[in-house]
Amino acid sequence: MKKFEMKIYNDVFYFKYNEMATTVEEAKQQAEVVKKELSDPKITKFLNDNSNIKTVASQEVNEVWGELMAWVGQNVEKNATVAPNMALKMQLNRLSRTAGTIDKIKAFTTVEEAMEFLDISDMKL
Repeated sequence: MKKFEMKIYNDVFYFKYNEMATTVEEAKQQAEVVKKELSDPKITKFLNDNSNIKTVASQEVNEVWGELMAWVGQNVEKNATVAPNMALKMQLNRLSRTAGTIDKIKAFTTVEEAMEFLDISDMKL
C-alpha cells in the first residue's frame, strides 16, 4: 500500500494519508507534495483524509505537520480533515474555534461530511 493517495477534483485537492511518516525527512517530502498541489491557483480547497491513521507521530514529525497546517490555513479557502476518531475530531474543531477559523477549517469523522462542508458531495473517490 502506498503511504498516501491524492486526487484533484474541480478546485479541491484530496490527500489520503494511509501510513504515518516515520521520519522528519519523509514528512517534509510529503508536506512538499501537498504544498506543490495547493500552490496551483485553481485549487482553493483541501480535503485531508487521515481516516486510516492509527498511530501517533513523533514530536519531530508533528512539528512538520504543524508547519504545513499553518501554511495550508493561509493558502486555501476551506480545509476539511477526516479524523480517525471522535476525540481527534473534537480536539481539531476546538482548536479551530479558538483560532476563529471554524467556518474555514473543520474536522469530521466521515469523508462524506467533509465533502459536504467543501460543497463537493458529487466527488467520486
